[in-house]
Amino acid sequence: MSLRVGDVLEAVDRRAPFHTAAAWDAVGLQIGDPGRPVSTAAVAHEMTGSVVEQVLARRVDLVVTYHPLVFRPLRSITAAPGPEGRSFALLEGGISVIAVHTNWDAAAGGASDALAEALGVYDTEGFAASETMGEESVRAGRCGSFDGAAADLLAAVQESLGCRPRTAGLAPDRTVRRVAVLPGSGGSHLDEAVSAGADVYVTGDLSHHEARRAVDGGMGVVDAGHGPTERPGVRALYALVAEIVDGAVDLGGVDDSPWES
Repeated sequence: MSLRVGDVLEAVDRRAPFHTAAAWDAVGLQIGDPGRPVSTAAVAHEMTGSVVEQVLARRVDLVVTYHPLVFRPLRSITAAPGPEGRSFALLEGGISVIAVHTNWDAAAGGASDALAEALGVYDTEGFAASETMGEESVRAGRCGSFDGAAADLLAAVQESLGCRPRTAGLAPDRTVRRVAVLPGSGGSHLDEAVSAGADVYVTGDLSHHEARRAVDGGMGVVDAGHGPTERPGVRALYALVAEIVDGAVDLGGVDDSPWES
């Protein structure tokens, strides 16, 4: 029997249960029919216009995306800019969409574990608790050991994430023994990173006041950007989908950032 959209959905759910996503999140099957056959799947960070163009050109059956395509309720699905138009194009093309997001952050081997591994952070434990769709609490971030100085950590960030981060409270020769990481926007979990004993917190989208609070508390911060901190997790997501669907297509390089376009 051929592989179907529902089979892929179930396989992803086994590795990163959708009920472990944050209660505010939008994950799971967002477009499509669970009974539709799948011969080709693609993996993307975000369903941008360029990604939609690629999946239509490549005639894929299914896209597994890290950022949800439909995050806020849509008033219409028409040929217009934004999620409405991209949803319309995908529906017209018969392409299904599965979104994973915070459930993939929290999953073993998911986005947070991938970010920690990329930066050389090891022996990790969870931090950054959030209420989930399943009315339980999971820990989306990771905090673990690091061997080196701040300069070594920043070199790992630049090499592995391909960005020039903003930093606060980090002299290059500062010894770093414990690092907390959280992909995407991690400012709301800053105090939990402090409680986890982190010398440095690596995340994205930190505000001026959050950076000031971290420095006042003696913890250095590295704002490596929203997208770059999620890239290791997207690579891990591609590896997962490639285990499920033969010939999976990696569209990570097509996913343009709004800050870089």
